Amino acid sequence: MYTRLYHDLDVGDYVELIIKAKVSDEVLCGMFIARLVDKGNITIPKGLRDAMHLEKDSIVEVIVAKAYRLNELLGDRAEIIRHLSLSKYHLDDLSPDEELKLFSE
Repeated sequence: MYTRLYHDLDVGDYVELIIKAKVSDEVLCGMFIARLVDKGNITIPKGLRDAMHLEKDSIVEVIVAKAYRLNELLGDRAEIIRHLSLSKYHLDDLSPDEELKLFSE
């Protein structure tokens, strides 16, 4: 089962992640916050990969420490942000109500 399904996470949600990797005889640990993109993928930041000496084929342990759901953070505005995250733009004509909703709150 996918971790994002288990935690009920969706595109646009944020997660605090702990990364552990064994390098030589030492276990290195790092933490970062990531935004879930299409298919729930995340990327370990390059600076953290470099600091932990991670290569493309490195095996890492990933622990979800905390999740921030877009719906809980943004309420009604979450759906349009999620849509824009997936498609990168919005081509359809905006109705006056949709346009007003973007500027409200």
